[in-house]
Amino acid sequence: MRFWVTKNSEVSVREQLVRQVILAILSDDLPAGRKLPSTRSIARRYKIHANTVSAAYHHLLEQGWLELRRGSGLYVRNRVSGDPGGNELGSLLSHVLLRARELGHAPEDVLSRMERLIHPAKYRRIVVAEPEPAMRAVLAAEIGESLSLPVVPVGIAGLSELDDPTDCLIAVLPTRVPDARRQLAPGTALFEIRLRSVRGSLEGQTRPGRNAVVTLISASEDFRRWARAMLIAVGIEPDCLCEVDTADPDWQQRARSGTLAIADVVAARMLPAEFRPRVFRVIADEGIAEMKQLCAG
Repeated sequence: MRFWVTKNSEVSVREQLVRQVILAILSDDLPAGRKLPSTRSIARRYKIHANTVSAAYHHLLEQGWLELRRGSGLYVRNRVSGDPGGNELGSLLSHVLLRARELGHAPEDVLSRMERLIHPAKYRRIVVAEPEPAMRAVLAAEIGESLSLPVVPVGIAGLSELDDPTDCLIAVLPTRVPDARRQLAPGTALFEIRLRSVRGSLEGQTRPGRNAVVTLISASEDFRRWARAMLIAVGIEPDCLCEVDTADPDWQQRARSGTLAIADVVAARMLPAEFRPRVFRVIADEGIAEMKQLCAG
């Protein structure tokens, strides 16, 4: 696994490592059972202190993302463990409840979601809850392209003001689930948005040349960070990447300065017709398909 480490960022190096490992796990780029690089190798490769890497790994271990195998190292944790007692169905349900608990879901949340899957509700709208306004707009735009229901973007705090949360599909990024749940009544179902993997974003794309300057165009800092991390993970040099914030007055001029432009769906719509960037999407195709299925009732 490749990391993007910036030593002059407001985000600590330790937190950068933690975020990138979690992102890779959530998007299946670090599958269960994959061994992580050693602390020394990461420290040596990125010229950072070994204690910083160790602290990041320790945090991920405590939070249940990793497991320590004595004498072997740290591995991505298999978040479903066996249940030797009970019959096949009981074991399957135990697996579901155990994984849900490890991901932060209460048992009543699981029951509510199962009820909706068995007896699909007829949603009147889709609520996209996300604290960063720019990312909120990106998620809403991607969903709106594929589903016919009205899409309502709100901040996390806005969830507490919904008049009837039972008639809407509430969609949030996996890392926002705990904050979103605190704003809702117990048992209110949440839909966790599945992130597109590095493979999914780059599949079918021509790899830019070695010295190509790639501009990452988005008003969302999270999107630019995510796109940067993905490109570095496949071997693009960090010095070849240039971030363009569409909130800046001269952003269109800066967007034209690169060899290749990568934009989110909102930024792509703001560009002239003759300017054709590659559009990176945040939501996995499987996530969109699941939302369609839930809203088909």
